Amino acid sequence: MADSQTELYAGRAMVLQAAREYDEGSDRRTAPSCTKLFCSEMVDRVADRAVQIHGGLGYMRSVPVERFYRDARLFRIYEGTSEVQRVIIARGVLGDAWSGGSRPDG
Repeated sequence: MADSQTELYAGRAMVLQAAREYDEGSDRRTAPSCTKLFCSEMVDRVADRAVQIHGGLGYMRSVPVERFYRDARLFRIYEGTSEVQRVIIARGVLGDAWSGGSRPDG
C-alpha cells in the first residue's frame, strides 16, 4: 500500500506540473506524454497490487478491485498507447537530432 500511495502522490505531482507547463506554453508535448506514460503504467501497478492484497477475492466480480484491475489496462491504450508516448518523449528529448535524419541507434 505504501508503494501505491507513493506512486499516486508522484502521479498527482506530475499532472499538476505538466498542466502548469502547458498553461504557460513552455511544454505542450513532452511533459504531457511523460505524465500520460507514467500515470497509465502506474495505475496498472496499483491495480495489480490491490488484487494481490485481496488474494483470490481480487478476481471476484463482487469485489470492486476486479473491475479496477480490468479497467486499468485501458489507460495504457486509450489516448495514445504507452509506446506512442515513448516515441513522443524520445522526439522531445532528442529534438533536432531526431528530425535531422540521424537515427539514435546508428
